[in-house]
Amino acid sequence: MSDTTKGAIAPSSSATQDSGSQDHLLGTPRPLWRVMLFSVLTGLAYYGYYKWMIQDELHRYTGKDFSGAVALLPFVIGVTLPPTLATFDPDVPSWFAWFFVLGVVWIYIVQFRLYRTVNQLYRDAGLAEPLELWWLFIPGLNLLVGLRQIHFLSQYWMRLRGETKTDPVAEALPLFFAEL
Repeated sequence: MSDTTKGAIAPSSSATQDSGSQDHLLGTPRPLWRVMLFSVLTGLAYYGYYKWMIQDELHRYTGKDFSGAVALLPFVIGVTLPPTLATFDPDVPSWFAWFFVLGVVWIYIVQFRLYRTVNQLYRDAGLAEPLELWWLFIPGLNLLVGLRQIHFLSQYWMRLRGETKTDPVAEALPLFFAEL
């Protein structure tokens, strides 16, 4: 998909400053190929960094989304603290393990809000929403909608910046990364 075939995207209505001062609000385009490669090479550590940064960028840009800390810390604490305590402290009550489930539920809430925000950015720009939110709840499709989110958020930032770069992964798999 070439950026030249799509219309220009206007800045979000919530980010209504002059264009010179608005550049600091724009997020950084992170192509899908790079997120995938760095995530694999770092054992998903880069993906955690990616999630933190995009949440912070969207929070700064829209003024209302979760920051990176609010998005990730409850998840990280929820999925690491209960198993760690259960392993090293036999006096931890069994009900404490439910915090693990809450951490997983939290990340689904964060993902749902993220996908909704990306769709809203596209809708505000007069473009078709690129993500199907219900795919989040179907194993297999949840991974696909996550990859689509990475691609389309990067495309959004590139369009706002006037950049035209292609993503080899999206180009190789147009069936999965074409706009709906």
